[in-house]
Amino acid sequence: MRWLTLAIVSALLLQQQSCSAFTTGSVVAYNKYCSSLSSANNGDSNNRERFEQLIPETSFGAEAVPEGQRPVNEYLDMTKQPLFGWASNDNGNQGLLIRLAGVYAISFGTVCWPIAGATYTQENFLLQKLAAANVGAVTLIGFLLLRLYSGWGYVGTRLTSKAIEYEETGWYDGDFELKTDAERKRDKFLYNDKVKPVENRLKLFSAVVGGIWIASIIGFNVANSQNPTFDEYDPSMLERLRYDEKLAEKVSSSSGGKPTYCDSRYYRAVAGGGQACDR
Repeated sequence: MRWLTLAIVSALLLQQQSCSAFTTGSVVAYNKYCSSLSSANNGDSNNRERFEQLIPETSFGAEAVPEGQRPVNEYLDMTKQPLFGWASNDNGNQGLLIRLAGVYAISFGTVCWPIAGATYTQENFLLQKLAAANVGAVTLIGFLLLRLYSGWGYVGTRLTSKAIEYEETGWYDGDFELKTDAERKRDKFLYNDKVKPVENRLKLFSAVVGGIWIASIIGFNVANSQNPTFDEYDPSMLERLRYDEKLAEKVSSSSGGKPTYCDSRYYRAVAGGGQACDR
């Protein structure tokens, strides 16, 4: 009875893991993997750990193609790179959303908000600073999604292609090799199981972030149209100060007698350093 139980456990583990080993492993390592499954009938209690250790890191087939340029190996290499695993099936939509939200919050607080604050220095421009920082952070998320999709899309194209384009030593001696039926089925299975869901996920997130970016741009323009009485960033307002004495007196009283450019690093530089601001 014990050998029957172990045989059932081995069959279940084979169903779960053999496809992964087959799609990503060399022939020799895969044979070792399968032989380890049969040894589980002898009562090895640590078979799962040994199975995971035997999953190889390179693919079989396409022997003429350099190992690093085989589609399955390119997939394995990509999953080991930073950020690309964020969109994997293991993390799902929720995992990717949490990571993107974290990037948004960090970039908003540490990069975009300080830059917006250095641009809009007056207290009355809080709405403009928020809108500008939001646009910057959403733009960063968009570029990040574009980078993720370019990597996963490239690997997907390589897996679904009937031929493998490769370079032996450089661009000048490129060649291609047709995949065998077994290699095409293996790559197609890997694409449908691991890559295609990620591509669809990234397309969905990219579309949503694209809509948010457009809405952020519109909100930023609306915020900029709601300026205070004195807008130091409007050239027409600065030109008006030259002949409108009432406006000039109001601005002078609100600035404490200092030149209006003192709160702007840009206009202080234009004015030669803003020595009058230190009075």
